[in-house]
Amino acid sequence: MRKILHPLYALYQILFAWWVGIIATAITSILIWFLGGILKIKNGDFYPAWVWCRFMCLLFFIPVKVVGREENVRKDKNYIFVANHQGMFDIFLLYAFINKNFKWMMKDSLRKVPLLGVACYKTDHIFVNRTTPQKDIFRKAQKIIKSGLSMSIFAEGTRSDNGKLGRFKKGAFVVANLTQTEIVPIAIDGAYDILPKNCFFAHWSPVTLTFHKPIECQGRGSENVDYLLEETRSVIAKTLGEE
Repeated sequence: MRKILHPLYALYQILFAWWVGIIATAITSILIWFLGGILKIKNGDFYPAWVWCRFMCLLFFIPVKVVGREENVRKDKNYIFVANHQGMFDIFLLYAFINKNFKWMMKDSLRKVPLLGVACYKTDHIFVNRTTPQKDIFRKAQKIIKSGLSMSIFAEGTRSDNGKLGRFKKGAFVVANLTQTEIVPIAIDGAYDILPKNCFFAHWSPVTLTFHKPIECQGRGSENVDYLLEETRSVIAKTLGEE
């Protein structure tokens, strides 16, 4: 049935969805930059993004099932949310359904996205590339955590090429170790089928977001970093059936 309906879904995107999405993205970026970057209103950057990402899920008719969030994410605590990265739609999913204000650690190339890149830069999200000094990244991350906000990081550092779970980088776990902040693993399942790499048209697919029990730091140091990485990857892999 999906294959039969996909030409109609693609036509809907060409004639309507992508144009509306671009306009919504531009408006949201301006609101984020103005409310959060200039006026410094509390949550002024988060709520426009939350509405935008919920709207994008509705615009593309993406059904999202959320598992474990109410049990494992407390409103009065900040966390480091670590998720696998299946496709571009992951960004909408996390902003729409984490339901907590957080800052991204993201690729520096995203700073070049018109309006949105500036909005993210002005509201203190962290941009990284291969030449960014690690001490600068971790200093900014520590500042975010100490301010009472959470962080969201794709542990693989890039989108999956085939939908399978890739190797985890240590950045998120070093930040957790330095700040002694609990990690909430989030397993994203189904997003690869929506918008994988090098694909312009979205494909309809249901998605499940599974929020796992927070992982606490076991001491401090390199052994703790390794423990956090292995434990986080293990629970996400198990949820995805990739143990």
